[in-house]
Amino acid sequence: MIASYMLMGQQAQGANTDEVLKNAGLDFEVGREPLYTAAGREVRSKFQRIKRMDNDVTLGVVGRTYRPMQNRDLLGIADRLVNSQDIAWDRIGMVGQGEKLYASFKLPDTYHIDGWDDLDQYIYLTNTHDGSGGVKCIPANIRFGCTNQFAFHQSQLKKAGINPRDLTIRHSSKMDERISQFENAIRLVDTLNNNFAHEAAELMTVEMTEADKATFYIDALGLTTDEKLVNEDNEWGLKTRGLNTFNHLKELEKSATNNTSAMRDTAWQSWNVVTEYLDHAWVHNSNGTVNAKRAESSLIGTGARLKARAWDTITARIVA
Repeated sequence: MIASYMLMGQQAQGANTDEVLKNAGLDFEVGREPLYTAAGREVRSKFQRIKRMDNDVTLGVVGRTYRPMQNRDLLGIADRLVNSQDIAWDRIGMVGQGEKLYASFKLPDTYHIDGWDDLDQYIYLTNTHDGSGGVKCIPANIRFGCTNQFAFHQSQLKKAGINPRDLTIRHSSKMDERISQFENAIRLVDTLNNNFAHEAAELMTVEMTEADKATFYIDALGLTTDEKLVNEDNEWGLKTRGLNTFNHLKELEKSATNNTSAMRDTAWQSWNVVTEYLDHAWVHNSNGTVNAKRAESSLIGTGARLKARAWDTITARIVA
Protein backbone atom coordinates (compact mmCIF):
# COMPACT_ATOMS: atom_id res chain seq x y z
CA MET A 1 0.00 0.00 0.00
CA ILE A 2 1.07 3.60 -0.61
CA ALA A 3 2.33 5.45 2.47
CA SER A 4 0.24 8.26 3.95
CA TYR A 5 3.08 10.65 3.25
CA MET A 6 2.62 10.12 -0.50
CA LEU A 7 -1.17 10.40 -0.29
CA MET A 8 -1.16 13.98 0.94
CA GLY A 9 -1.16 16.61 -1.79
CA GLN A 10 1.24 16.28 -4.69
CA GLN A 11 4.89 16.67 -5.57
CA ALA A 12 5.82 20.34 -5.65
CA GLN A 13 6.62 21.45 -9.20
CA GLY A 14 8.11 24.79 -10.13
CA ALA A 15 11.18 26.98 -9.78
CA ASN A 16 9.62 29.37 -7.26
CA THR A 17 6.64 29.84 -4.98
CA ASP A 18 4.38 31.33 -7.65
CA GLU A 19 4.98 28.40 -10.02
CA VAL A 20 4.56 25.81 -7.29
CA LEU A 21 1.25 27.30 -6.15
CA LYS A 22 -0.07 27.59 -9.69
CA ASN A 23 0.87 24.01 -10.61
CA ALA A 24 -0.80 22.74 -7.43
CA GLY A 25 -3.97 24.76 -8.01
CA LEU A 26 -3.36 26.72 -4.82
CA ASP A 27 -2.70 30.13 -6.32
CA PHE A 28 -5.93 31.56 -4.91
CA GLU A 29 -6.24 34.45 -2.48
CA VAL A 30 -8.57 34.69 0.50
CA GLY A 31 -10.62 37.61 1.71
CA ARG A 32 -12.88 38.69 4.56
CA GLU A 33 -16.44 39.94 4.54
CA PRO A 34 -19.33 40.37 7.02
CA LEU A 35 -21.92 37.68 7.61
CA TYR A 36 -25.26 38.05 5.83
CA THR A 37 -28.74 36.62 6.30
CA ALA A 38 -30.37 34.51 3.57
CA ALA A 39 -32.21 37.68 2.51
CA GLY A 40 -28.89 39.48 1.97
CA ARG A 41 -28.95 41.69 5.05
CA GLU A 42 -25.66 42.17 6.89
CA VAL A 43 -25.57 40.55 10.34
CA ARG A 44 -24.28 42.73 13.14
CA SER A 45 -21.78 40.35 14.63
CA LYS A 46 -18.28 40.14 16.01
CA PHE A 47 -17.65 37.41 13.46
CA GLN A 48 -16.85 37.45 9.76
CA ARG A 49 -16.35 34.85 7.10
CA ILE A 50 -13.15 33.97 5.29
CA LYS A 51 -13.72 33.14 1.64
CA ARG A 52 -11.77 32.13 -1.42
CA MET A 53 -11.66 35.03 -3.84
CA ASP A 54 -11.70 32.81 -6.92
CA ASN A 55 -14.88 30.83 -6.22
CA ASP A 56 -16.50 32.48 -3.16
CA VAL A 57 -16.29 29.25 -1.10
CA THR A 58 -16.49 29.89 2.64
CA LEU A 59 -13.41 28.55 4.42
CA GLY A 60 -14.34 29.53 7.96
CA VAL A 61 -16.01 31.97 10.33
CA VAL A 62 -13.56 33.96 12.47
CA GLY A 63 -13.41 36.97 14.75
CA ARG A 64 -13.20 40.47 13.28
CA THR A 65 -9.59 40.90 14.41
CA TYR A 66 -8.46 37.86 12.38
CA ARG A 67 -6.08 38.73 9.55
CA PRO A 68 -5.55 36.00 6.94
CA MET A 69 -2.13 35.16 5.55
CA GLN A 70 -2.20 34.60 1.81
CA ASN A 71 -0.78 31.35 0.43
CA ARG A 72 1.85 33.33 -1.44
CA ASP A 73 2.97 35.05 1.76
CA LEU A 74 3.16 31.77 3.65
CA LEU A 75 5.31 29.91 1.16
CA GLY A 76 7.31 32.98 0.28
CA ILE A 77 8.97 32.41 3.65
CA ALA A 78 10.82 29.49 2.10
CA ASP A 79 11.86 31.13 -1.18
CA ARG A 80 15.18 32.52 -0.02
CA LEU A 81 16.16 29.29 1.76
CA VAL A 82 15.29 27.20 -1.31
CA ASN A 83 17.38 29.49 -3.51
CA SER A 84 20.35 29.17 -1.14
CA GLN A 85 19.87 25.36 -1.12
CA ASP A 86 19.30 25.21 2.65
CA ILE A 87 16.06 23.32 1.88
CA ALA A 88 14.37 21.84 -1.20
CA TRP A 89 10.71 21.77 -2.23
CA ASP A 90 9.05 18.44 -1.49
CA ARG A 91 5.22 18.24 -1.48
CA ILE A 92 2.31 20.65 -1.28
CA GLY A 93 -1.43 20.31 -0.74
CA MET A 94 -4.56 21.53 0.99
CA VAL A 95 -7.28 20.10 3.19
CA GLY A 96 -10.89 20.42 2.06
CA GLN A 97 -11.51 23.43 -0.16
CA GLY A 98 -8.49 25.26 1.20
CA GLU A 99 -9.24 25.46 4.92
CA LYS A 100 -5.67 24.31 5.55
CA LEU A 101 -2.56 24.61 3.41
CA TYR A 102 0.67 22.70 3.91
CA ALA A 103 4.00 22.31 2.17
CA SER A 104 6.94 20.09 3.04
CA PHE A 105 10.61 20.78 2.46
CA LYS A 106 13.56 18.40 2.56
CA LEU A 107 16.66 19.32 4.51
CA PRO A 108 20.05 18.41 2.99
CA ASP A 109 21.46 16.27 5.81
CA THR A 110 20.58 12.60 6.43
CA TYR A 111 21.01 10.80 9.74
CA HIS A 112 22.41 7.29 9.91
CA ILE A 113 21.24 5.00 12.70
CA ASP A 114 23.86 2.55 13.87
CA GLY A 115 25.07 2.03 10.30
CA TRP A 116 21.80 0.34 9.24
CA ASP A 117 18.94 2.79 8.83
CA ASP A 118 18.85 6.23 7.25
CA LEU A 119 16.53 9.08 8.20
CA ASP A 120 15.77 11.94 5.82
CA GLN A 121 14.85 15.23 7.47
CA TYR A 122 11.82 17.31 6.55
CA ILE A 123 9.96 20.33 7.81
CA TYR A 124 6.33 21.25 7.12
CA LEU A 125 4.89 24.74 6.87
CA THR A 126 1.16 24.74 7.65
CA ASN A 127 -1.45 27.46 7.82
CA THR A 128 -5.22 27.61 8.27
CA HIS A 129 -7.82 29.87 6.67
CA ASP A 130 -10.64 28.72 8.97
CA GLY A 131 -9.29 30.27 12.16
CA SER A 132 -8.38 26.93 13.75
CA GLY A 133 -4.69 27.73 14.08
CA GLY A 134 -1.80 29.90 12.99
CA VAL A 135 1.34 29.25 10.99
CA LYS A 136 3.26 26.27 12.30
CA CYS A 137 6.51 24.53 11.47
CA ILE A 138 6.30 20.76 11.98
CA PRO A 139 9.62 18.88 12.19
CA ALA A 140 9.48 15.40 10.69
CA ASN A 141 11.67 12.58 9.49
CA ILE A 142 11.13 9.72 7.09
CA ARG A 143 12.80 6.35 7.39
CA PHE A 144 14.44 5.75 4.04
CA GLY A 145 13.21 2.73 2.07
CA CYS A 146 9.84 2.26 3.78
CA THR A 147 8.58 5.87 3.99
CA ASN A 148 7.51 5.60 7.62
CA GLN A 149 7.10 9.16 8.83
CA PHE A 150 7.37 10.63 12.29
CA ALA A 151 6.47 14.20 13.29
CA PHE A 152 7.74 15.52 16.61
CA HIS A 153 5.17 16.45 19.25
CA GLN A 154 4.99 18.10 22.65
CA SER A 155 6.76 15.39 24.65
CA GLN A 156 9.66 15.16 22.19
CA LEU A 157 10.02 18.94 22.07
CA LYS A 158 10.01 19.24 25.85
CA LYS A 159 12.53 16.42 26.18
CA ALA A 160 14.85 18.36 23.87
CA GLY A 161 14.30 21.56 25.84
CA ILE A 162 12.43 23.25 22.97
CA ASN A 163 9.46 25.56 23.49
CA PRO A 164 6.70 24.67 20.99
CA ARG A 165 6.21 28.40 20.44
CA ASP A 166 9.61 28.42 18.75
CA LEU A 167 7.99 26.43 15.93
CA THR A 168 5.26 28.96 15.22
CA ILE A 169 5.35 32.02 12.96
CA ARG A 170 3.30 35.08 13.76
CA HIS A 171 0.87 36.37 11.12
CA SER A 172 1.83 39.88 12.09
CA SER A 173 5.54 39.41 11.45
CA LYS A 174 7.24 41.09 8.53
CA MET A 175 8.77 38.85 5.88
CA ASP A 176 12.35 39.10 7.18
CA GLU A 177 11.14 38.18 10.67
CA ARG A 178 9.19 35.21 9.28
CA ILE A 179 12.24 33.94 7.41
CA SER A 180 14.36 34.29 10.55
CA GLN A 181 11.78 32.33 12.56
CA PHE A 182 11.69 29.62 9.88
CA GLU A 183 15.50 29.41 9.84
CA ASN A 184 15.44 28.94 13.62
CA ALA A 185 12.84 26.18 13.26
CA ILE A 186 15.08 24.37 10.76
CA ARG A 187 17.96 24.46 13.25
CA LEU A 188 15.66 22.93 15.85
CA VAL A 189 14.74 20.15 13.39
CA ASP A 190 18.40 19.22 13.20
CA THR A 191 18.64 19.11 16.99
CA LEU A 192 15.51 16.97 17.28
CA ASN A 193 16.64 14.47 14.67
CA ASN A 194 20.09 14.22 16.25
CA ASN A 195 18.39 13.23 19.53
CA PHE A 196 16.03 10.92 17.64
CA ALA A 197 18.88 9.10 15.86
CA HIS A 198 20.75 8.66 19.14
CA GLU A 199 17.70 7.13 20.87
CA ALA A 200 16.94 4.98 17.82
CA ALA A 201 20.45 3.52 17.96
CA GLU A 202 19.87 2.69 21.62
CA LEU A 203 16.53 1.04 20.78
CA MET A 204 18.46 -1.38 18.56
CA THR A 205 20.18 -2.67 21.69
CA VAL A 206 16.94 -3.24 23.64
CA GLU A 207 15.69 -6.81 23.21
CA MET A 208 11.96 -7.51 23.04
CA THR A 209 10.34 -10.83 23.91
CA GLU A 210 7.06 -11.88 22.28
CA ALA A 211 5.25 -10.77 25.43
CA ASP A 212 7.08 -7.42 25.38
CA LYS A 213 6.04 -6.83 21.77
CA ALA A 214 2.41 -7.74 22.43
CA THR A 215 2.18 -5.43 25.44
CA PHE A 216 3.75 -2.60 23.48
CA TYR A 217 1.39 -2.99 20.50
CA ILE A 218 -1.66 -3.12 22.77
CA ASP A 219 -0.59 -0.06 24.78
CA ALA A 220 0.64 2.01 21.84
CA LEU A 221 -2.50 1.57 19.75
CA GLY A 222 -4.97 1.39 22.63
CA LEU A 223 -6.26 -2.06 21.68
CA THR A 224 -9.09 -3.26 23.93
CA THR A 225 -8.68 -6.52 25.81
CA ASP A 226 -11.10 -8.70 27.76
CA GLU A 227 -10.00 -11.68 29.86
CA LYS A 228 -13.18 -13.50 28.88
CA LEU A 229 -11.97 -13.58 25.27
CA VAL A 230 -8.66 -15.30 26.02
CA ASN A 231 -8.28 -18.62 24.21
CA GLU A 232 -5.74 -20.61 22.23
CA ASP A 233 -6.11 -18.35 19.18
CA ASN A 234 -6.42 -15.12 21.14
CA GLU A 235 -3.77 -15.19 23.85
CA TRP A 236 -4.30 -11.55 24.84
CA GLY A 237 -8.09 -11.49 24.86
CA LEU A 238 -8.40 -8.90 22.11
CA LYS A 239 -11.73 -7.92 20.64
CA THR A 240 -12.28 -8.67 16.96
CA ARG A 241 -11.01 -5.39 15.52
CA GLY A 242 -8.05 -5.32 17.89
CA LEU A 243 -7.19 -8.93 17.10
CA ASN A 244 -7.19 -8.16 13.38
CA THR A 245 -4.88 -5.21 14.00
CA PHE A 246 -2.60 -7.30 16.22
CA ASN A 247 -2.33 -10.05 13.61
CA HIS A 248 -1.52 -7.43 10.98
CA LEU A 249 1.27 -6.10 13.18
CA LYS A 250 2.73 -9.60 13.61
CA GLU A 251 2.79 -9.97 9.83
CA LEU A 252 4.57 -6.64 9.48
CA GLU A 253 7.31 -7.93 11.78
CA LYS A 254 8.28 -10.29 8.96
CA SER A 255 8.58 -7.59 6.27
CA ALA A 256 11.96 -6.92 4.68
CA THR A 257 12.15 -3.40 6.15
CA ASN A 258 11.40 -4.54 9.72
CA ASN A 259 13.23 -7.85 9.91
CA THR A 260 16.88 -7.06 9.19
CA SER A 261 19.43 -8.92 11.29
CA ALA A 262 20.33 -5.73 13.17
CA MET A 263 16.81 -4.86 14.28
CA ARG A 264 15.09 -8.24 14.67
CA ASP A 265 13.43 -8.66 18.09
CA THR A 266 14.49 -5.19 19.21
CA ALA A 267 12.55 -2.17 20.42
CA TRP A 268 13.49 -0.37 17.17
CA GLN A 269 11.79 -3.11 15.16
CA SER A 270 8.63 -2.95 17.28
CA TRP A 271 8.32 0.81 16.96
CA ASN A 272 8.77 0.67 13.19
CA VAL A 273 6.11 -2.02 12.96
CA VAL A 274 3.65 0.41 14.57
CA THR A 275 4.63 3.33 12.34
CA GLU A 276 4.44 1.16 9.23
CA TYR A 277 0.96 0.06 10.22
CA LEU A 278 -0.19 3.65 10.80
CA ASP A 279 1.45 5.04 7.66
CA HIS A 280 0.48 2.29 5.22
CA ALA A 281 -2.47 0.16 6.36
CA TRP A 282 -4.36 2.42 8.78
CA VAL A 283 -4.80 5.18 6.16
CA HIS A 284 -6.70 2.83 3.81
CA ASN A 285 -10.28 1.63 4.15
CA SER A 286 -11.07 -2.10 4.24
CA ASN A 287 -11.81 -2.03 0.49
CA GLY A 288 -8.38 -0.55 -0.27
CA THR A 289 -9.51 3.02 -0.93
CA VAL A 290 -7.73 5.93 0.70
CA ASN A 291 -9.18 7.42 3.88
CA ALA A 292 -8.28 11.09 3.33
CA LYS A 293 -8.95 12.08 6.94
CA ARG A 294 -6.57 9.42 8.22
CA ALA A 295 -3.91 10.35 5.67
CA GLU A 296 -3.95 13.87 7.06
CA SER A 297 -4.19 12.54 10.61
CA SER A 298 -1.04 10.47 10.23
CA LEU A 299 0.96 13.71 10.21
CA ILE A 300 -1.05 16.29 12.15
CA GLY A 301 -3.84 14.40 13.92
CA THR A 302 -4.75 11.23 15.80
CA GLY A 303 -2.35 9.04 13.83
CA ALA A 304 0.54 11.36 14.62
CA ARG A 305 -0.39 11.36 18.31
CA LEU A 306 -0.46 7.55 18.29
CA LYS A 307 3.05 7.50 16.85
CA ALA A 308 4.21 9.99 19.46
CA ARG A 309 2.68 7.88 22.24
CA ALA A 310 4.33 4.80 20.78
CA TRP A 311 7.70 6.58 20.74
CA ASP A 312 7.36 7.73 24.35
CA THR A 313 6.34 4.22 25.37
CA ILE A 314 9.18 2.44 23.59
CA THR A 315 11.93 4.90 24.58
CA ALA A 316 10.94 4.43 28.22
CA ARG A 317 12.59 1.00 27.82
CA ILE A 318 16.00 2.61 27.33
CA VAL A 319 18.00 2.23 30.52
CA ALA A 320 19.91 5.41 31.29
